[in-house]
Amino acid sequence: KLEANTTQKATVKPFVTPRTSRSSKPGAVCSYGKSEKGQNEDEVQYAWNLVNNYTHRDIDELLDFAKPATTAGQEAAAQNVDFISDAMERILTKKRLPNGSGLDRRLLQKFANGIDEWMKVGSSLPSEKPLYGYFSNFALFVAQCLKSVAAGNNPHIAHLILPADRSDFKPDDSNDSRRIDVGLALRGIGASVECVSLGSYADTLCVVEAKHSRNLDENALMQLFLYSANLYARQGNRRYLWGLTICADEVYACMMLNDGLFVSPAMRISELDGRKMLILWLVRWSMCPDDLLGYDPTMHRVTVHSDLDVAGSDNDDVDDIRYRIDCYDDESMKTIKYVTKRTIMSADDILGRHTRCFVATRYSGSDAYSSATEVVIKDAWPPTNYPPLEDPRDEIKLLRKIHDTFKNNAPDHIYPELIVGGHVRLDQEAVSAIDTTDAIFKVAGVNRIDPPTDSDAESAWKYQPLRAHRRIVMSPVGHSIKTVQNETELIIVLVEAMQCYSSVLDGCGVLHRDISTNNILVVRDGKDTIPLTDLKKVLDKFKLEALAAL
Repeated sequence: KLEANTTQKATVKPFVTPRTSRSSKPGAVCSYGKSEKGQNEDEVQYAWNLVNNYTHRDIDELLDFAKPATTAGQEAAAQNVDFISDAMERILTKKRLPNGSGLDRRLLQKFANGIDEWMKVGSSLPSEKPLYGYFSNFALFVAQCLKSVAAGNNPHIAHLILPADRSDFKPDDSNDSRRIDVGLALRGIGASVECVSLGSYADTLCVVEAKHSRNLDENALMQLFLYSANLYARQGNRRYLWGLTICADEVYACMMLNDGLFVSPAMRISELDGRKMLILWLVRWSMCPDDLLGYDPTMHRVTVHSDLDVAGSDNDDVDDIRYRIDCYDDESMKTIKYVTKRTIMSADDILGRHTRCFVATRYSGSDAYSSATEVVIKDAWPPTNYPPLEDPRDEIKLLRKIHDTFKNNAPDHIYPELIVGGHVRLDQEAVSAIDTTDAIFKVAGVNRIDPPTDSDAESAWKYQPLRAHRRIVMSPVGHSIKTVQNETELIIVLVEAMQCYSSVLDGCGVLHRDISTNNILVVRDGKDTIPLTDLKKVLDKFKLEALAAL
């Protein structure tokens, strides 16, 4: 628990839609030794913890995290909201649209019928399923209006936010049997305004979770958080996430950061102000740059379409979705581009470091994967108590120290060798800035505050740990220690692990404090050798006495 809990205790029993067993037998046991029922219970408890200990409600400033990048864009967004809200109210009340509006009443009426029904549901309805269509109609109404505005050469509209063409569905890339209610996707401004084909988490902007009663708002959040973790797992270029919950006639927008989950005030669709606020959210998402939607602009998604896209490689060993990644080096102040081959570690939790690891090669002007020397790219958001470039425990600095020590006197065994190490940089207000929690808060004009021992409830959501977005390129490329084939290989691996550990301690003065099976990789190049690849919990050897004294 990192900050004061500002969420009210729920008045309903926690419930998350259970998994469906992949076996026809009740209580089927998963490969990791727990029954489906046991896993469901663990996940419900985990989601309940997220809602009660990390969720902050009624954040008025949340809308400022998603806004156009320029003042002109923000003014255009406000004008678009007024224009769309006026059009919606005119159609709902059967009034004429203004002359010269450029809107097709026939098209909008089709969407308005569902909105009108949504306004009448009150605090509950027998089933949540009608809400899927009601919300989709609302989103399509806004998109159709924005498309009409864009036809007038409005340069500020970046994309359309469109709902999926199916609801209550299991994404194709899901590793369980749960079904999401509605998915939203990004499409170009030239796309047709209609529900789009959306079958995977990898292509989803955000998840929309619906419940049939206002009283189930916390249950809706629980389910939203569990499902949204799949977006982190399937999208290697997400910095943070957005989501929506619908509870009868109330809608909440949610922002999911590394250490905090923020929820907007309720938008009640039966009220004009509530409808206008939801329009504002959809318009801002349509007009803000990709990085404010949570995407990483330094990671460009690449899709493999055929074997021709993969040069000199077995296509089965290459991910369908890969990334061209800009890797900035703090020391040389240069950016080197790489293209990934496969993901070997994905972020699979809604909170935390969101560590991802990729096997990649140097970018040579083509997104096709080449047979050049492979490297490992590690991308993570570690916490820090220092300005990012001054952190003495910065993994980049420690790897650079190892590199400099062994450069002219390399040991016989393999060790982690740094190639590129730096902090991810984004352009903010025409200035290159390190991607941190502070940078995310700065967009909204909000000052993040270091978590105190005690905090007042009103500003508790601002008490968030500082995290810095770091990216490391290193070699060699290894495989999980779980790939060893027999006891002999395991002994070889562990012996070389100890050799590497000792060399780094004796030669570099760096003590690794987080040795685990996840941090030992097996490199097969005629013999089994391993590097230690996660130095996130290290201390300088010369501080050991001080540590012992503590």
